Formats: sequence, C-alpha cells, structure tokens
Amino acid sequence: MKNWMTLAAATCLLASCHTATQKQKDELIGNWIEVMPVNLQFVQGVTLNADGTAASIGMATLKYESWDLTENKLILNGKSIGNGQTIDFSDTLDIVTLTPDSLKVGKYGAYRRDYYRVTEIPAAPKKNSLLDSLQKTDGTGELQTRIFEGTLPAASCPGIVYNITLYNYENSGDGVFKASLTYLEAENGQDKTYEFSGRQYTLRGHATNKDATVFQFVPFDKNQETMNFIFEENKLTMLDREMKPIESKLNYTLLLQ
Repeated sequence: MKNWMTLAAATCLLASCHTATQKQKDELIGNWIEVMPVNLQFVQGVTLNADGTAASIGMATLKYESWDLTENKLILNGKSIGNGQTIDFSDTLDIVTLTPDSLKVGKYGAYRRDYYRVTEIPAAPKKNSLLDSLQKTDGTGELQTRIFEGTLPAASCPGIVYNITLYNYENSGDGVFKASLTYLEAENGQDKTYEFSGRQYTLRGHATNKDATVFQFVPFDKNQETMNFIFEENKLTMLDREMKPIESKLNYTLLLQ
C-alpha cells in the first residue's frame, strides 16, 4: 500500500512538472523585443513559434532557428554569421522571471537581458536613429564626426579593412559609432563586408599604461565583439582582448581620414 502511494505521488509529481513546463512553453510563444536602455531607438529580439521554430528580430548576423524549454531554461539555437564564416550555436539562458508581458533571462547567475512582448514586430528604425540616441546637454558643444580607417591583419583572409565612423559632442567623452569591416577575399575570393553600430565610451588607461586614453566600441548586436583602441590625436591603435598593446610588426592602427 505504501509503495503504491509513493508511486502515485511520483506520477502526480511528474504530471505536474510536465504540465508546468507545457504551460510555460505556451507563455513563451510570441514576439519578444529586448529592452535596450542605451538606445531605445533600436529594435532587436526573437520570435518563438508554437512549432519550436524561432526567428531573429532586427539582427542580421544572429539568426535564431529553433527553441526549446527544459528545467526553467530557454534554449535558443541558430547560426552566427560573422568574421567571414557561419557557425551553428546553442545558447542556454536561465528564465529569471516570466509574466504575460515581460521576460527576464540570465546566464551564469547574472541578469543579462530583459524583453517585453509585442503583438506586432515594430518597424525598422529610421536611418538617423543612431544620432537620435545621443543626448545633448548644456556645455557639450557641437556634434562632431570622425572617420578612422585602416587595413588590419587577419588569420582567415589577407586582411580586414576597418572603417569606423564616430559621432560625439566635442566636450563629451562618449558617443555612438557605425563600423564597416570588409574581409578581403573571404568568400571564394570575393570580399565580404559586415556592418554594425553601437556605443563608444572613453576609458582611462589600459593594461600597461594607466594614463592612456582608450576608445571602447560596444556593438548593439551582441554577436559582435567589443573593440578597444588606444586614441592618440589622429589615430586608433588596437588593443588585444586583455587590453594590452599588440606586440607585432604588422599594422594595427586606423588613421583619421
């Protein structure tokens, strides 16, 4: 009798877990737009369909294809397109909170993304929305535009042509940027260009010089890597991922045009 009751309880528990998971799956179906406080003009997110397929919203280099839910974790699968190649990926995110209108997910114990539900996918932002995200206050001066360009080394192709356009107010250390990276002869001998934009921050010091001025470029598209450059009057010199100068005889400098 006792064993029968234990088995019955376990069966009910499994059924409850299954029901809860299915209910949560149903609640996840729809269009989710990421909350981006640094730039409210940009729209990106993901569509989760009832048949398990998924689609990216506003992200050309990160293509979601399918999704699943297991043990309160959202699994997003798709293809990452960038750096001259296409790579399959699977991203597992903890569901922190889920309501009919909002979704918060995290990873490794840290909150990372907030989404809100929409019935219809918003229209693409207007072309000048990047500049609209700049906040002008008294004393910031006039808007200035600077373009830095150069061909830097690459392991997978003859080189990468960097073109970074920086917009900021002359008395402000932060701004926005748009970047064009052209991978030379990357696909069957043909050049391949990737374009993205984001925030620019001015930092003080790097790993070997605490007084250096560093421009940090943080893309809105999380599929693109953050770039760090030493700024010196009319040039930008790339730092490695550890914020150290790259020791090489090859060119790692972009010049002001």
